[in-house]
Amino acid sequence: MFGQIGDEDRRVTPYKIHKRFRIDYYNGVDTATRLGVIPLQAVSGSLNGNPGFTSGSADKITFTSGGADYHYYKRPLYTQLKLNFFEFALPGNRHSATVPQPQHQLDLNFLPFGHGKAYDGTRQHWEVLGLRKLHNQANVISVPQKIFGEQIKTGSVELTDYSTENTFIIKDDGYGNLYDTTYETQFVSASLTGKGSGSAVGTVSYNHGLIILTDTGSYGTVAGQSSGSGGWKLEFEATKTLYEHEYTCLIPEGTFNNSTNISVSLGRSGSMDIPGGLDNNNLRQLLSSPAEGQYDNTSGYAATLYTENFTTHSMFAPYVTTIGLYNDHGDLLAVAKTTRPVRNDPELALNFIVRFDI
Repeated sequence: MFGQIGDEDRRVTPYKIHKRFRIDYYNGVDTATRLGVIPLQAVSGSLNGNPGFTSGSADKITFTSGGADYHYYKRPLYTQLKLNFFEFALPGNRHSATVPQPQHQLDLNFLPFGHGKAYDGTRQHWEVLGLRKLHNQANVISVPQKIFGEQIKTGSVELTDYSTENTFIIKDDGYGNLYDTTYETQFVSASLTGKGSGSAVGTVSYNHGLIILTDTGSYGTVAGQSSGSGGWKLEFEATKTLYEHEYTCLIPEGTFNNSTNISVSLGRSGSMDIPGGLDNNNLRQLLSSPAEGQYDNTSGYAATLYTENFTTHSMFAPYVTTIGLYNDHGDLLAVAKTTRPVRNDPELALNFIVRFDI
């Protein structure tokens, strides 16, 4: 028994979910390597001329994945970071504390950071995003997309570093800025200490999965390449969009009052045609033992045309326990179970709402 579901009875609703991850690269525990989370270091320097850049002698980071060795070169990585994320970082250009970016011109280099909050047009972009500083070194933790999904959730990053006598806890502010929680009050209020403590110590690219430490002072060793006692721990939330499918199955009164269940067929003989040539093992997957004795595995079995007498009673009504959703080709796509059997009263119309997530 089949029924059509109209377009007005179908709805697909997207919604985002988040899963928190913890990556350990500290004190002999290394889940980072297994998950492909790589600590990198970028350093400034010329890529041309003498001494220039030569792959044989250039500073590089080597890591192993799948039994193969891979290399990241520090100077090209620095140039890549600078061009993609820090083109307007230093004072004296059109995106600094003294020469702010015009309100009407959005700096495309900052779009990958995926602001967690909307720009309201009342402040300059540098006031919202913080001053991007890049010196001669940057420590980077690269998180693969297979872990962070569509993006790292804004405001969810927490990096704990043990590289010095003082443990650093670095968080993001939801705008792509990383700050030391020791100076959270100063950072939030923009009232820096005499030595500048409380300013941003780095940035995070939510869409690219990059945690970038750019402060080369007290934080120069944060997120280093050693997983020993001076390692680090990273926590963040990944983002994934799921789609809730909702279908309203309408049963008008007086419909769907028949049943193909073997219990209503005469002598429990079944209501399915069985082809010939099946052995008893295959047969038992289709019919219960009372019907098995009536089956001839040579010529097959034709479905009965008769039902038990109780099905003709005026009060007879089948109970709904399972609803299947099919495509236009008759392929079963989803099966829904009711929490309890629901009587399909011939004088009542029923609506069943089926929901599932993909």
